[in-house]
Amino acid sequence: MKKIIFMMSLALLSQNAFAAPKATVESAATVNDVAIPSALIERSVSLNVQQGKKDTPELRQLIKEEFINREVLAQQAAKLGLDKTPEGQAAFAELKRNFMVDLFLADYDKRHPISDSALKVEYDRQIAAIGEQAYEYRLSHIVTKTEADARVLMAKIKKGESFAKVAKEGSIDPSAKESGALGWLLPNQIVPAVANVVVNLTEGSMSAAPIETAGGWQIVRLEEKRQFKAPKFDDVIPQLRAGLLQQQRIEAIKKLRESAKVTSNM
Repeated sequence: MKKIIFMMSLALLSQNAFAAPKATVESAATVNDVAIPSALIERSVSLNVQQGKKDTPELRQLIKEEFINREVLAQQAAKLGLDKTPEGQAAFAELKRNFMVDLFLADYDKRHPISDSALKVEYDRQIAAIGEQAYEYRLSHIVTKTEADARVLMAKIKKGESFAKVAKEGSIDPSAKESGALGWLLPNQIVPAVANVVVNLTEGSMSAAPIETAGGWQIVRLEEKRQFKAPKFDDVIPQLRAGLLQQQRIEAIKKLRESAKVTSNM
C-alpha cells in the first residue's frame, strides 16, 4: 500500500468538532455538507511531491479519499461527544498549542530572514573554530548504563562478534539502529574524554577500556580517518541557515519567557 504524506494541522480536524461556521470555500468534496477545501488537497499533494512522489490523478484521488475518511471519522467522534470529554479537551488543547507554536515560529522566521552576510560571518566563525585540526574521524560506538555492561560487550567483540552486531543488540544509544555508526566527526565535535582516546586509535581498532561520559559508558571504534578539508561556503549554506534560525528562535523564546509571568507549581 502506498504511503501518502498528509498535512498535519488543526485544519485536518472536522469543522464540526470545533463548532465552526461553515465557510464558503472551493471544495474538493463535502461530507454531510461540510466542505473539504481544495487548498488542503493541494498542500498535501505539494508535500508529497517534495518527498519525491509524482503528481498524478491517482495520487490526488488517494489523498482526497483519505481526507473524506478523516472527516467522516471526525464527525462521528463529535456526534459521540468525544471532544467534550476531559481527555478530548486536553488533547485539543495540546493540538492547538502545538499548532500555534508552529504558526509563531513560521511567522518569526519569515520576519527575521537570515542575510547572506550573516551566513558568511557564521561560516568564517566555524572555520576559525575548527583551527588546525588536521584529521576527521569516522566512528562507531556502543553506549551502556554501567561499566560492567560495557566490559561484557567488549568481551563479545574480542571473542569474534562484530562491533556492528553488538552495537545494534546491546547499545542504549539511538545510534544502535545504525549499528553504532556516528559518521565523520572532528575532534572538537566529540566529547573530550572520547576524543582523547580516538586521536590515538589506529583504523579498525576500538578503545582498550570503556570510557565514562555523562551519557553512559562508551566503547568506541575508529573505522577510518582522513585529512580534514573544510567544505566550501556554498555547499553548507542550508546547514548554516538552519543553525542560525535555531539560534534566533532560542533568543526569541528567551526574551518572551523573560517578559512572561511564569508560576511553577512543582
